Amino acid sequence: MTKRQDEGGRATASRPLVRDEATGRVGELMFLGDWEDPDARPPRSHRLAFIRPLGGGREWCTAPECVTVLPACEPPAAGGTRCTHDVIARRDGKTHCRDCAAQIYL
Repeated sequence: MTKRQDEGGRATASRPLVRDEATGRVGELMFLGDWEDPDARPPRSHRLAFIRPLGGGREWCTAPECVTVLPACEPPAAGGTRCTHDVIARRDGKTHCRDCAAQIYL
């Protein structure tokens, strides 16, 4: 877990910021491990990662191998510092920041 500071300067625990490489979406990693599907008969477990969008919302799941932990720089909406987009990558013919997943128009 990473640490953030609250308004009083005290360190608070936060969840890792990750990117789902299958969809390109960014969020907080809520769970990574074996998950047993309660609706499956007979019961089966799957290795999954559950990710929640920044700022809350509906979680989604993906394969653990599709999860990339992002560096400590966080988007301003998450209370972090502005990303400087120092590391870029090409994906689907477009240029993206590897740290925050923002699309960069060159």
